[in-house]
Formats: sequence, structure tokens, C-alpha cells
Amino acid sequence: MRKRRQSKYEVESNGNNLDSFEFHNDWEDEKGYQDSKQLNRSSKKRVKSDPLSIALRFIKFRARSQWEVENRLKREGFSDEVINQTIQKLKESGFIDDEKFAYLYAYDSLVIHYKGPFRIRYELRQLHVDEYVIEDAIKKVLEEVDVQEIIERLTKGLDEHKKREKLYRHGFGGDW
Repeated sequence: MRKRRQSKYEVESNGNNLDSFEFHNDWEDEKGYQDSKQLNRSSKKRVKSDPLSIALRFIKFRARSQWEVENRLKREGFSDEVINQTIQKLKESGFIDDEKFAYLYAYDSLVIHYKGPFRIRYELRQLHVDEYVIEDAIKKVLEEVDVQEIIERLTKGLDEHKKREKLYRHGFGGDW
């Protein structure tokens, strides 16, 4: 928590010139950390130079497909050669694996978000995962998970017409 002050900003005037003045935002929290805007600026400068650290920071929040990481590095302005080297390092160390990514994405989408196989397939295609990888991941997840239980949770308390509509919206076909 930061300490409260009477005013968040202090204004200093440089002499009698009304056009020149400075804002100071020098609050400090209990642990001694100062203005987060200053810290973020300096850390962004440090991280921008290294494509591997940018990719690892991008991957640390959730598993990513190879295309997502490549796209992120392109947006950061790195050359294709540097991107390919970085992707190769990440593949060798196991941080990028489209098969594992597709399985985890399909499992989470089905079990946590109640998305059906058609919607999962569509979303993985949007993330540029190969078709055979998508099919294997969905097949494996459908074998492990009780889909009927998920459908019952999803359509609890609905009549037949509304059940069918909701299942279609969530990506379950007419087979369920």
C-alpha cells in the first residue's frame, strides 16, 4: 500500500516563468518501491532488446502456439532470422510444443469453459495449429472427459429446444 499524501503531485515553478514547471510524483509504498510508471519504463527498455525474454514473458501466463509467439515477436519488430532462432531455442527447451498446447487448450476449453469440439476446433484453427494436431488433441480429450456430465451442467433446467440451441452455441453438434 502506498502512503497517502495531501496531494499526489507536487508542482515546482522554475522562477517567474509560468511556462516551465515540473510535476513530481514521488510516493513510496511500505516496502520502499517507488512510482510504478518509472519502474515499468526502465524494465521495458531492458526487456525489449532480448527476444527470448519477451517470448518467455509471453509464454509464462499460458501455453502458446508457435504462431502466437512468432506473431508477438514480429510485432516487437524482430527480424525473421532472430525469430526463427528464438523459436528453435524455445522448442528445444520444451516451452513451445503445439501438440501439448492443443491438448491443454482443448482440455481447458471443454472442462472449464464448457466449449464443444466444434468450437474448440475452430479456435485452434484460428491459432494456426495443424489440423492433425487438433484432431488428435480433441480425440484424446473426449476419451478422458465425461462429456455427458458437462452437457448436463451446461443445460441444467432448460427445456429441449433451449438445450439444443445452447449446445449448438457452445460448439456441441447435433450428436449430443
